[in-house]
Parts: sequence; structure tokens; C-alpha cells
Amino acid sequence: MANSFFQNKWFLRMVLVASIAAVTAFFMLNKRPKNAIDSNESAMRDSMQLAEFYKKEEAKPCINPPLQGVNIPFIIYKVNAEQGATIDLKSGSKIAVPKNSFVDINGNLLKGEVELRCREFHDPVDFFVAGIPMTYDSAGVRYQFESAGMIEIMAYQNGKQVNVAPKKSVTVELASHYKGTEYNVYKLDTVKNNWSCLGKDKVITSKNTTAETKEKAPTVEPKETPENKIIEEKKAGIEKQKEEQIAALPTNIVQPKKPVKANDTKYNFNLVVDASEYPELAIYKGLLFQVGDENKNFNESSYNVVWDDAVIKDGPKKGENYLLSLKKGPKRYTLVVYPVFEGKNYDEAIKTYQDKYTKYTVLLNKRKEDEKRIEAEYQAKLAVLKKQQITLQRKWEDEQKQEINKLSGEEKIKRVFAINGFGVYNCDHAMPYPQGVSCIADLTVDKKQKLICYDIFLVDREKNALFNFYKNPVMNFSFNPQSKNILWTVENGVLYWFKPEQFNDIKVNGGRAELEMNKTTQKFKTAEDIKAFFNL
Repeated sequence: MANSFFQNKWFLRMVLVASIAAVTAFFMLNKRPKNAIDSNESAMRDSMQLAEFYKKEEAKPCINPPLQGVNIPFIIYKVNAEQGATIDLKSGSKIAVPKNSFVDINGNLLKGEVELRCREFHDPVDFFVAGIPMTYDSAGVRYQFESAGMIEIMAYQNGKQVNVAPKKSVTVELASHYKGTEYNVYKLDTVKNNWSCLGKDKVITSKNTTAETKEKAPTVEPKETPENKIIEEKKAGIEKQKEEQIAALPTNIVQPKKPVKANDTKYNFNLVVDASEYPELAIYKGLLFQVGDENKNFNESSYNVVWDDAVIKDGPKKGENYLLSLKKGPKRYTLVVYPVFEGKNYDEAIKTYQDKYTKYTVLLNKRKEDEKRIEAEYQAKLAVLKKQQITLQRKWEDEQKQEINKLSGEEKIKRVFAINGFGVYNCDHAMPYPQGVSCIADLTVDKKQKLICYDIFLVDREKNALFNFYKNPVMNFSFNPQSKNILWTVENGVLYWFKPEQFNDIKVNGGRAELEMNKTTQKFKTAEDIKAFFNL
């Protein structure tokens, strides 16, 4: 019997070497300068504190106001549940509640007085102070919302939250400054921390009927963009073309299996293999099947039996081992076996393998190059179409803004939709993050000190949107240098901001840029205070 593994001289030598290495490593570690140890420990401590900070931030609720004491307040209206009501909000919005529209948590129809709590959000500061997320994840892609107006409606009776009765709906006429048709209605799912698209709203306008008002505020119909539909069709076409080109590439590129030399101390079988079923084995001559160590109950006497039938199938490790089923009369025996070669057959098999592997490498590299070429061609075509789409989008938006600016101040725009549950509803359209300058942004304050913050907000003055970035440094920061931008964040309840004129001085070196933030000393009490401070 062979010596025990742990008594083997080779093993003992390796243990001795490892022990010496361990002692040497310990001695070297203890020889480091003290200041190096302190520095590493400090960096590790800071890293752990930062990780703990981010962990807490990520665990915060979906709606999370960032500034203590500053928020958009609810306005409370009393509604008789049996009679319903039409509520005119100060902004010009309207909420129509049909009679018998409230139920409790168990679905029981409510009677008596119900509190309807409402608040609206119409600009980036509103979105910010309310702590409502304005990002939208769809198919693994993160978009940002540009809002035409948002409203939160909640209902309570005796301090308990109630809901809309089945087969009933509350109609919302949300006052808005935007009449475009590109917006959809979304509801915030506070559990999944994402928005659900509910479809399109209806846009209605009203204005005074005096001749003067009509002259100053002509009716302007929203423009459709059929050009954009054509571009979308072209994008789908080139994607299909790419898939067809890749599908047409050779697929029969199979890596040959390297032959294994037989172990003289183990049993093996000589078995003819069907080349059509196992081409990876049939290319070699002199193939044997060696009994694997998995077969704990293998009996030497079984090796000497002349079996009536033998069948080979894929084993537990496909391509590496196989199942050999043996039959003689009523007796059945299944073994895990491995393909091996011995003597000259092994030498010949190695030569064959090397030749096959060389051809396999050439074919595989050729396919990879073809796939890379096809993908590059696709991306180039896609980039052209995306550029056209952005140009059309900007042109369309500019035309919309020009038309809206022509409208009389007397004109009122409302976006109308029905809801069958209470919560936060948003008239938005999802758009990509700003393009133009992209970098890793390091947010610092006095003397290059890193700001410890989680949510970073960018406002593009050309959009009614609040672009949200995460963690400092911001790994994927981007902005449009042609727009007027403002950036802000909160650290320990204090607001820090990056002024519009500072964007002109941003210098990107090696893909990174340092943004030196300005600390605000003003005490904000309302959203209006912040709007005045930022001149928004």
C-alpha cells in the first residue's frame, strides 16, 4: 500500500517551506513603519464608515426629504364619502371624487367625513425637497423624468389610510405649464422604488374669450413627430440585420478535447464509439474507457465478465466523463468512466489534438473578429440614427417652447387622468441623462476635502427635470455644456451647490474632474426660499 499522504516526504518539505514563508511574511509585516500602519488603518476605517453611510442611505424609504423641516405641505380637504365632491386646488388643478368612492383596508364602503390630503410638485426644487425619486428603470436602463406636473393624493378617516372603492375612479385635472403629447402618466411604487406607466393623459386648455386674448393666445395644437417613428423603424431594422449576420456565421466550432493518458493502476475498457453521437471521441484511435474513482463499489470480477451489451452515455461532467451501462442477462451495472489513451495511441492522439486545436483556434478567432466587425458596423449606424433623433427631439422641443411662449398668460393647461388608488402620480416623459461632457466627478469642499454625500442633483435649466446621481465620487457624471446647469447635494443637513458659471471652468483630466462645491449658510424654511436662492 502507498505511504500516507501526510507521511510523504514531499508533503513535509512543502509544509516546512510554507511555515518559513509564513514566519517571513509576519516578520516583514511587523517591520512596516508605524505611520504606514496608522495610514492604512485610517483609510480602512474611513472606507468602512463610508460603506456604512451608503448602506444606511440605500435603506432609506422611497420618499425621503433631504432637508429637515423643508417640504411641500399637504393641503387637507374634507369630503363627505356618501356624496363625493369636486375640489378646486389653489394651483388651478381639480379633483373630482364620485359618491361612495372610499373603502377601508378591508374593502368596506365608508360613510361620513374623509380627509383628502393633496400636494403638487411642478419644478425641480419641488421634487427635491419632497424627496420623490425622479428616475425610471426600464429593462435594466435608467432614465430620468422630465415632468409636466406631479401630484400626491392620500385619503384618511379617523387617522387610518383608506382607498378608492372597486369600479370607482377619481378624476384629476392637473394644472400644468406643458401641453406636449410626449408625456405619460406614472404612479410611484414605493415598495419597488420605481414608477409604473399607466398610459397617456388627456390635455385640455381653456382661455378667456375676449378678442384681445384670442389674438394674443392663438390655439396651438401639439406637434407629432413622424420622423421619429421612421428613425425607430430604422433602428429596429439594423438591429435585425445584425442578428441575422451573426446567426449566419459558422456555429460548428467545437473545441477538441485534449487526450488523457491512461493510469496503469486503474481498470479500463475497450469500447467502439458511434462517431455520429460522440464526434469529440471518434477523432482519436485506440480509445479506452478508464474506470473512475467515483465507482466505490466497482468489483474486479465485473471486469472479467463477458457482457452481452454495453451502452455509453454522457456522464455527470459532460464532455469529461461518461456513463457505461453493462448488461448480462438480468444483471445491470453502470460505471462512470473517463476516455484515456495509452502508449503510441496516446502519442498519436496528442498529435491529432494539436492539429485540431490549431484549426479550432483559427476558426474561433475568425468568428470573434466577424462578430466584432458586425457589432462595430451596427453601433456606427445606430450612433448616426441616435444623433438624428436627438436633433429632431431638440428641434421639436424648441418649436414647442416657442409656441408655448406665444400663448397668452390667461391660457390654462390641464392634464386629465383617472386614478383608482391613492399615491403619487406624475405626468412625465422618460429621457436619457444629459450628454456633452462625461467624467468621474469628485465633489470637494474647503481644502480639497471630500464631501460625504449620497444623492447628487443636477438641474438643466432647459428641462423641467431633476437629474439624480449617486455617491461621491460620481462615477458616471454627465452634463450638457450648452445648457445652464446647477448642481447641489446635502451633507449632514447642509446644502452645497456648484454654481452655473463654474461649469464653464470644469477641467476633465484622465476622465476625472474636481468640482469644488459651495456651502450655503442660509437657513431654508420653504421650497420658495430655495427657489429664490437658486433663482429658479
